[in-house]
Amino acid sequence: MYQLLTSVLPVLLIAASVSRICCGDKMDDSNSGNLIVGGFVVSIDQVPYQAAVLYNGKFSCGGSIIGPRWILTALHCIQTMEPSEYQIVVGTDDPENGTKLQVENMFAPPFLINGSVFDIALVMLRKRLEYNEKVQCLPLLKSIEEIAVGKPVVISGFGSTEEGGYEMVLKAANINILPLEECVKAYGLLIHEHMFCAGYREGQVDTCQGDSGGPLVLDSKLAGVIFYGEGCAREHYPGVYMSVPWFYDWIVNTVRQAPSTEGKKLCDPPK
Repeated sequence: MYQLLTSVLPVLLIAASVSRICCGDKMDDSNSGNLIVGGFVVSIDQVPYQAAVLYNGKFSCGGSIIGPRWILTALHCIQTMEPSEYQIVVGTDDPENGTKLQVENMFAPPFLINGSVFDIALVMLRKRLEYNEKVQCLPLLKSIEEIAVGKPVVISGFGSTEEGGYEMVLKAANINILPLEECVKAYGLLIHEHMFCAGYREGQVDTCQGDSGGPLVLDSKLAGVIFYGEGCAREHYPGVYMSVPWFYDWIVNTVRQAPSTEGKKLCDPPK
């Protein structure tokens, strides 16, 4: 059985102590200290769109704030689909001790193609978020063409620092979009058109246990949802991500069906 990808933390070029990485800018790792599978520690105000999914009060996965009442995550992170069993935490480096937000509803794609895995889900919060320097939404990337080979992207999460290890510390990293053929070579029939791979051919920088459902950011927009990987930062086994542009219409249409005007809002694209 393959290992789920839950900690995207490459050898970040991030200024972990100062600049926000929400805009997809590379960071300076010269002061990194406490690396995790190639990434390093950041504070929540550097990745204010980062959310945590808790299952019965315990940290389970990552997620992304995409609207005042909406979190995008991986479907396997909320597999029971029972809102009362899950909570969302935002605006903190310590999710298990942060303020737990109640879930109103959960949504998964209703379609299936050739038995493929659509590991993406929407979580609707019971109450709207109040944005501040530690809580911000992330616009969705709409164009699949923008997920081009070689483009730099930023990943973040609270997951493991190495295979078999674990520490709940918020970290981030810079990686690059890889060719689809490398993805297929590594994972074969697992890979479908609604997925893409990112990382480095030599490994060293990757997600790990605990980061599933978290964000991959390209040019200030949410481009991917952390899905899967073989181990953590292994050579020739890059991280696999659900393509947000591929699911864009489903996300927007689901949000538009919310019962309240407040619930129909998503993050505005950057100007």
